[in-house]
Amino acid sequence: MLTAIVPVLAATPGQADQAFARPDAAAWKSYVLGPSSSDVHANRVDGRGDVKHPQSLVSSHGPATTLTTVAGGTPASVLLDFGKEIGGTPYLDLTRVTGSPTLTLVTAEARQYIRTPASTTVPAAVPTGTTQVPLASAANLEVGNTITFTAAGGTPVTRTIAAFDATARTVTVKPALPADLPAGTAVKTSPGAPSSDESRGLAGVGGPDTFQPTAPGRLTGGFHGGFRFALLTLSTPGSVSLSSLGVTFQAFRATPADYQGWFLSSDDQLDRMWYSGAYTLQMNLKAPGVNGLPDARIYDGAKRDRSIWTGDLLVQIPTLLTSLGTAGAPYVKSSLDTLLATQRADGAFPGSPDFSKRTNPAGSPLFYSNNYSGYGLRAFVDYYRYTGDRAYVTAALPALRKELAYNDSFLNANNLVVSNDGDYWQATQTGEVTKYSIDYYIVLREMSWLERTAGSPALADGDDAKADAIKTAVMSKLWNPTLGAYGQSSTKPDVVVEDANALALQYGFVPAGQEARVLAALKTLWTPYGAIMGPGLQDPTGHTIEPFGNGMETAGRFSTGDTAGALELMRRTWGPMVDKQNPLYTGAFWEFKNSTGGVNRATASLAHGWAASPSVQLTEQLLGVKPVGAGYQTWSIAPNPGTVRSAAGAVPTAFGTIKTQWTNDPHSGRFTLTVQAAREHFGHHHGSRRSRLGGHRQRLQGEVGKRFSNLCRAGWHLPDHRVPALMEV
Repeated sequence: MLTAIVPVLAATPGQADQAFARPDAAAWKSYVLGPSSSDVHANRVDGRGDVKHPQSLVSSHGPATTLTTVAGGTPASVLLDFGKEIGGTPYLDLTRVTGSPTLTLVTAEARQYIRTPASTTVPAAVPTGTTQVPLASAANLEVGNTITFTAAGGTPVTRTIAAFDATARTVTVKPALPADLPAGTAVKTSPGAPSSDESRGLAGVGGPDTFQPTAPGRLTGGFHGGFRFALLTLSTPGSVSLSSLGVTFQAFRATPADYQGWFLSSDDQLDRMWYSGAYTLQMNLKAPGVNGLPDARIYDGAKRDRSIWTGDLLVQIPTLLTSLGTAGAPYVKSSLDTLLATQRADGAFPGSPDFSKRTNPAGSPLFYSNNYSGYGLRAFVDYYRYTGDRAYVTAALPALRKELAYNDSFLNANNLVVSNDGDYWQATQTGEVTKYSIDYYIVLREMSWLERTAGSPALADGDDAKADAIKTAVMSKLWNPTLGAYGQSSTKPDVVVEDANALALQYGFVPAGQEARVLAALKTLWTPYGAIMGPGLQDPTGHTIEPFGNGMETAGRFSTGDTAGALELMRRTWGPMVDKQNPLYTGAFWEFKNSTGGVNRATASLAHGWAASPSVQLTEQLLGVKPVGAGYQTWSIAPNPGTVRSAAGAVPTAFGTIKTQWTNDPHSGRFTLTVQAAREHFGHHHGSRRSRLGGHRQRLQGEVGKRFSNLCRAGWHLPDHRVPALMEV
């Protein structure tokens, strides 16, 4: 048993702040990843070919960096590593130009994708002694690279590229070939030619920057949304000297002063996850005026697609508003405005209202998925829940009701959703689909909450009744007692999928007493790098691990008291992403992973919004602060500490900042919680418990059990007042 003392103490602002003035209280600031200046420089540089004083590009001191390329020689290049994801416009300050040089600048999130090796074949037999070899393709050749010819069953022959002719598709090698090459011989090169990992057609920005300077001065490249590495190559004969190569940062540059919310715990890895999630969102923000667009937007990825996506918004909105508060709200509101402006006549919101940018930088809508249309409705509810912006959501209610009616059209006579829909992993599912049915249930519950708060209670009653019918149908028709879990659908009842079962845990769909079986079934999907979607399931590029789905599972595990499982899955999925030694590290979170923990294509986004769920879950589940009423007019504190020894943090609200900290000793069972908030946040406890300001002490008793939050949930939904106070447990 745990005896908890709850003195609610009136305090002056200064007295209240003292509880949060421990020596380590500002330690969270060291985790902030945003650059201190909008003028960003690399922290490491490597040169190739004839490069003098490359380190001057890091130190900004010393002699100018000089690149020189001669005909037939390896093109001089410098590879700059900025240490983490950045975005903006690169610039070069040239102090000397000799000859008629051509400079090419490319960027990449991962070093492995900033050069692309050639991969082709020899189309016709080539005799011994040849120096000029025909190729099926001349793509990605560079003078000075090695080239390897491997005939079927033969010994590889490696030579150096002395020259190539892209038009004639020939390569000149040295020395001459020592043996015949039969037609079909495989050809590979190393390290490859400079390449960009950007998808210009989707993002509308990026790609190589090409300069042909004739005199000293500043050269400015195009906008690049997200990258860690930049490769500058002097690709034609000549020489240039540079005093500087930097980037004007143009994502949201948040310093510690910009964080209205923060998090700090006794676990360094969890802390790094929280700030990586926050930084991911900052990299996803397009400021007004950037890319020629006047409004602010939340894009799914810094590099790709650079579009608003409703599924991503489900993670991005809580994360952004929990970390940046009012500074992030305009980005949310403007993105929702774009959804409203592109809603279809039948009520459907586009999955992405600004997807294709090939002909229009503002993009055009993509009605990608029925499920994503429902995610759009939920994005509006989340905005209201975290901001309390009643006027905005009231104006949007007619559009949300139209979307709800559209989603309802996929409900069959069995009260289950049938939809040949791609959803987030872009593969169709047939029959009565478990996840889609639970998703529609969530939409109805969210809409019911919104209607009761800012709309029509009568409509809310109807939404609740329909949601109840869906829940009954899912539990009676789609539960597989042999699996001890939900099957994927009525046509695939024996396939265990992560997302449906994770949501079933989170939203109370699991039959009573069966939670442990579902948790065990989900654990069969775990790998060292996170949980796969399900047996045999993958997205079109072959990725099997989706952080979006893993975030659903960690939420489901937290909701059932499995804090240990939730944190372990976080460590597997997101731990490698915050490891600076990982070759894919960007300081931000990745779109997806393959079965070996990497990514399968160069254009994979390594700063992707839907992956940022650890940030909001660490605040709401581990630290324990959640909104209940709109804008935190009411809120709850329900920590799930597990074996974490301490946590502290601040949460911005429409009524002032909530600060809380706790310490946890799993061995003695002692748990101490301190809360500081505006007195408007401390009126009375909903339910039977009431507190009196001014030192009233009240004893509560409860089972420690699996988690302390059982005690907290006994009645801690606290409406607001507005004088600082402390609560200690």
